[in-house]
Amino acid sequence: MFNTLFFVILAISQQATAPVTFEDLKPVLKKHCLNCHNGERPRGGLDMTTKATILAGSDSGVSVASGKPKDSLLYRMVSHIEAPHMPPNSARIPESELVMIERWIMAGLPERKDLAKTSTMPSSPTVMATKPTPPTQELTAVTSGKKLPVPVSIAWLPTGSLARPLSGAISLGSATIPFGEPEIRVIRSSGDWLLVAGGEGGKSGKAVLHKGTPPIATRDFGEEFDTILAADIHPASGRIVIGGPSRIVKVFSMANGAQTHAIKDHIDWILDARFSPDGLLLATSDRSGTTLLTEAESGAKVHTLRAGGSSVPAIAWHANGNAIVTGSADGWIRLWDAHHGQEIASSMAHEGGVMAVAALPEGRWLSIGRDKTAKIWSGKFEVSALLQQLPFLPVSVSIGSNGNVAIGMANGEISQALFTSVSLPAITVAAPSAPMKTTLGNSTLRQATLTSLEELAEKLKEDAAAHPERRELTESYLSLCKSIVLLKAEILKDQQQTDSKP
Repeated sequence: MFNTLFFVILAISQQATAPVTFEDLKPVLKKHCLNCHNGERPRGGLDMTTKATILAGSDSGVSVASGKPKDSLLYRMVSHIEAPHMPPNSARIPESELVMIERWIMAGLPERKDLAKTSTMPSSPTVMATKPTPPTQELTAVTSGKKLPVPVSIAWLPTGSLARPLSGAISLGSATIPFGEPEIRVIRSSGDWLLVAGGEGGKSGKAVLHKGTPPIATRDFGEEFDTILAADIHPASGRIVIGGPSRIVKVFSMANGAQTHAIKDHIDWILDARFSPDGLLLATSDRSGTTLLTEAESGAKVHTLRAGGSSVPAIAWHANGNAIVTGSADGWIRLWDAHHGQEIASSMAHEGGVMAVAALPEGRWLSIGRDKTAKIWSGKFEVSALLQQLPFLPVSVSIGSNGNVAIGMANGEISQALFTSVSLPAITVAAPSAPMKTTLGNSTLRQATLTSLEELAEKLKEDAAAHPERRELTESYLSLCKSIVLLKAEILKDQQQTDSKP
């Protein structure tokens, strides 16, 4: 009896004095610090994602003094001994977590258990930081009778089931798949693959790739410090993309989970991301009204599409990959030429703003908006027809097989309709008052081409100047300048030949 009690007391004593390592501290830092102090945008020059980056210090100097918590700027700020207090505009972090930071510094800033020395500071309650238990992949029945979360993203699966978000899980008809984060913001389906992304605002974010029937989680992507708002998958090219409040687009390999490149040209939150059908291009949109077209493989910028300053929450590609539609908060939908970056057509679609857009067969489009309507449009928005007048604000849409349309609404319900049930009015084109030329002369055509190339060259020049580290921009600009010089020579030759004619 005495021996047992002795070993219990000894175990408790050892646990109380066990040094805290950086691995133990990670959950505390992720919870309170990493949203601002991360490697992507380290506020104040301080990156707290690793021990090495913490030791590198900040714009204010050294952040931690090994063995001396009271002399460490990090500890003094989080304990509110010294201003500015951290986290900003917040109460002091819980005492148990503050003690962990203090004990980590006192122990000499150990990174792992095998490198840690026993702490000599007085015993205090220990908070054990453990890795979260991976969610089970077994399907469980959906609890009925509860108000469902807003389906901010939905997706039809090849089986005919509709995937929708629950609280920290995905619903597949009568069953659910755990996600491991409180919010699900994006669901994308492609063949046997299902991508789910989300997180917790201001704290964490990730994307999880599933495969099979029922879908089984195969890999996690991203270790974000804020929730993910945009994501997409293109199995044929083996790529996944994510984006959100960080303003950085990240592209990953499906095969090994490694990040292949990042796009840092957005100036505001990324709201949508879509691969082109052939997987060659990637379109990403943000709150500033900018949509970027980049090469999916390299991240090189192809075009910048601007929508008048209103945020662009929605993108949809034409099935042939030659055109893209954007939906804006100003209520307009715009059709763009993906190859030349030029606006082809536009229409005021929804008073109050567009919520989502989708491509339909035969080159048609579908849009939903804050006016609580779902509309079908012809290829260049010449005509439209009402698909549904909805009882609640529509927030998401997914197109299934056999004409199925699912529309998620703000009250948690999902409305379904058939787009094949709607016929668009005939497109009428007024006859010209005078005969029209069927072709442009060579000189006129070349001059128009020259103007377009000069505009593109000017944009490339600005991009190259703004990003001197991206050598490919400078090379593209110089190559384009050579083409412009050759084209000018041809135009001049045409003019000389014309002038020499009697």
